[in-house]
Amino acid sequence: MRVIELKKRFIRQRAWIGSVTDRILGTKLRTRMLFLYIAGGALPMVLIGLYLINGTRQILVDRAEKGEMVELELLGSETKELLSSISAASRTFYFDADLEEIAQKQYKDYGEMVEDYRQYTGFDQLGNSYSRLVAWSRVYLDNDTIVENARFVKTNREIKDQQWYQKAVALRGGETWQRMSLPLALDHSDTLALTRLLRTIKGQDVGVLVIYLRGERLREQVENRESHTRMVLNGEQEIVSNGRSVPLASIKPSLEQWQKEGVFQENIKTEGEEYVLTCYTMKMGESEDVLQIVSMKSYQDILSQANRQNRRSFFIFLLSVLVSISMIMVFSWSFGNRVNRFLKQMEKAASGDFDLEPSLGGKDEISDLYGYLGTMINDIQRLLAEIYQERIHAEQLKTKQREAEFKVLASQINPHFLYNTLETIRMKARLNRQPEIEELVKMLAKILRKNIRAGGQDVTISEELELVESYLKIQKYRFEERIQYRITVEETAKSLYILPLILQPLVENSIIHGLETKEGTGHILIDIRCSEETVKITVEDDGAGISPERLLEVRREVNRRNLNRPHIGVSNVHQRIRLKYGEPYGLTIESLQGKMTRILITLPVRQEPDAPYRASQ
Repeated sequence: MRVIELKKRFIRQRAWIGSVTDRILGTKLRTRMLFLYIAGGALPMVLIGLYLINGTRQILVDRAEKGEMVELELLGSETKELLSSISAASRTFYFDADLEEIAQKQYKDYGEMVEDYRQYTGFDQLGNSYSRLVAWSRVYLDNDTIVENARFVKTNREIKDQQWYQKAVALRGGETWQRMSLPLALDHSDTLALTRLLRTIKGQDVGVLVIYLRGERLREQVENRESHTRMVLNGEQEIVSNGRSVPLASIKPSLEQWQKEGVFQENIKTEGEEYVLTCYTMKMGESEDVLQIVSMKSYQDILSQANRQNRRSFFIFLLSVLVSISMIMVFSWSFGNRVNRFLKQMEKAASGDFDLEPSLGGKDEISDLYGYLGTMINDIQRLLAEIYQERIHAEQLKTKQREAEFKVLASQINPHFLYNTLETIRMKARLNRQPEIEELVKMLAKILRKNIRAGGQDVTISEELELVESYLKIQKYRFEERIQYRITVEETAKSLYILPLILQPLVENSIIHGLETKEGTGHILIDIRCSEETVKITVEDDGAGISPERLLEVRREVNRRNLNRPHIGVSNVHQRIRLKYGEPYGLTIESLQGKMTRILITLPVRQEPDAPYRASQ
């Protein structure tokens, strides 16, 4: 039947291929293909390309403007974060008892004053924490008994009359930002400074704190930008700039109207040239001062970049058109020749000669049609081989099915069978008056049942201790008097709910790693206590202990999250507790090599069971 179907399929495809070939060869193929390509493809492509190139200019301008806004917003966010950190640092000087003592103390002994200066570490801590951002810091004190140095300055009438000082005092503890000169011997350049009045808890004035920022750190923010960028304080004072451009006075009207936080952009014309002005405005910490990062880019420069891109695009487009026309001419010539070769092969196949050329070359429709012809011939030759392979495959499927059925039958042994078998052994031991074997089997069945049924449902502490005590009794049969244990639990804790299977793995660790290799008697203590909010469970042994190096490794392993371990160990217990109850809870491990190991479990107090625990969270 398949042979007949293949023959019919071959006859249908041969007739279809013959009709297609007749239609193709009935036209002037090469000339028609070239005309259709130019009229239907090349000409529309040229028109659309010219239109797109012309429109690309405005797209590039818009992209340059939007890109400037995005870059300035990122720069502003970074600068705002830096200034916020300095604002937060200045608050640490507020209510500083040591600084208040220096400000209010009436010094009579020069040595005592020097000692107080030396012991005050507030400025050093600020410098260490913000060394890349803070250039210097000092405090101005209204105390006639102090001697000035680089950090502590005595205020006089000249200082009090200065605008920055009066502004800081007027804000009564609020911070303010101003452009000030660095008070250093080698550098008197202007920079941005934070000032605020320091006061005591009782509302008494302590002094005025001034934190000077590093000018070079602010310049780093703007110096590598292509466009002219500057930082302006309150729309009036230029802090840093990366080059020369139009005067600040000519753009003040724009800056004054952009006092709200955010990024703004507009085109302005000044000094006979048009610019794209982009401004990012930010509030500075808790103060009402405003810092603006202003970028000015010549509109002519943006157009020049767009024009250069347009010229490159036009050259690439023209080259593409020429290459495509050349390719279609070569293709039409090659296509016509291959159609003629295909016709000759079809004539051979129609006459019954199946000894055809391996391929006509190429990867177009002609090659596909020729491939169909070869496929049909190969299908006929492979027919018998395929039928034979299908029979072998059918036999293999039957064999695999029988194997699967056997495995299904073999897997029918379930936990109920195991429990019944253990119960039979226990009853047999009772009949033979072997109480020890009976007790061992009973405890083993209880442990197996608890482990197999343990899902995510919480259990009471009493149920968990019952499982642990069964495990310990089995171990005592094994080790006899070499292992002693003691369990103490507060009465109020017995009815509290906890995760299942969190004690037995820890007790097993104590026996395997702590007591097995110990000579003499080993002891295990389980102590459970609870408060209003937490349950504290201690599992302690006096076994081999853990070396300091191994203890560090164990602690790292415990805190490494991986619930896919094949065994329920200490790390798994810790991670299960953390995942269900949160970070404050879990395991704490202490050990002294050769003396003891103590594991403390901290859990929340739960009067009712929670929802089932899922380790996949």
